[in-house]
Amino acid sequence: MDQKKIGAFIAQCRKEKNLTQMQLAELLEITNQAVSKWENGRGMPDMTLLQPLCDVLGISLNELFSGEHISAEEYKGKAEENISKLFKEKQIANLKPVKYLFSTCANVALFVAVTELAVGLVGYFFNSTMLKVMLINASVWLIFFLASMNKLVYDKKKLKNLKQSGACMDSEIEDMIPAALIRVANYTTCRIVCRFIYEGNEYKAVSNYYVLSPLKRKEDLYANVYINKDNPAKYSVELFQTGR
Repeated sequence: MDQKKIGAFIAQCRKEKNLTQMQLAELLEITNQAVSKWENGRGMPDMTLLQPLCDVLGISLNELFSGEHISAEEYKGKAEENISKLFKEKQIANLKPVKYLFSTCANVALFVAVTELAVGLVGYFFNSTMLKVMLINASVWLIFFLASMNKLVYDKKKLKNLKQSGACMDSEIEDMIPAALIRVANYTTCRIVCRFIYEGNEYKAVSNYYVLSPLKRKEDLYANVYINKDNPAKYSVELFQTGR
């Protein structure tokens, strides 16, 4: 569901009924902060409030989930589309998000840097030069940690921005490209190639590096591709895998 669109629609319908956020909240016996959160696209009403909200606003559940008024001719098609979206979101909720390689690298680098520093401090009592060596080693690992964190933050910010302002495309995982030189224990590191269609044109999206559980196949994976509506070549891939 597009929370931003639904939130804007709730605000529109509330104003059409000449209700303030406080008045709507009182009718639903909730706080006006909750209403504000919905209208800003930062949350959705609780399941128990969906029908009461629709009754107050004079709309159907189908219109609420669509985030717009629906004519009688469009009603069936929109209902099927919303059911499909809800089913898809339920499927994703049962899957596990896959970690970026850079998340693993950051954790490992920080652990090694702290270990090097601890060994240096202990070793200082036996050999005064050991601390200096370990400090140099720890500094190198700390730089690696900061570089990994910087990349991780950038990727997460890009994904968040495209989730809010872009479009989520149904995609098909076409291939897995292993990173032959990068191994994390017995886990597989690879990039995922996805294919999607936008406005009649076919595009391919190649993900960042992900760390997959052993023996995972592409049939066990699911990918969301978020694109810039004005430029589909700008995208971000969110990967999930089965919990088995």
